[in-house]
Amino acid sequence: MFSFLYDEGETWAIWSNDIDLLAFNDGSGGIVISQIFRQLFDGVREQLNSLHDKVQKQKSQLTTKVDNLLTTFEDYRSNVQTNEEFVR
Repeated sequence: MFSFLYDEGETWAIWSNDIDLLAFNDGSGGIVISQIFRQLFDGVREQLNSLHDKVQKQKSQLTTKVDNLLTTFEDYRSNVQTNEEFVR
C-alpha cells in the first residue's frame, strides 16, 4: 500500500476531510468513490462542453465560408460565356 506525507495544512483536494479510512472501509466506500468521481467528471464535463462549443463555432464558420465559395464558383460558372472559339 502507498502512503503519502502531507504537511499539517495540506489535504488531498478531492478526499472529504470528514471521512477517515476506517469509515471508507466500513461500507461507505461506494458513496465516497461516487462523490469523488462526480467531482472529477463535473470538471471534465465543463472542459468538454467548452471544447464542444469551440468546435461547433469553427464548424459553423467553415460551413459559411464553403457555402460562400460555392456561391462564388456558381456565379463564375454562370457568367462564363463560351462558344466554339474561346472561353471568357
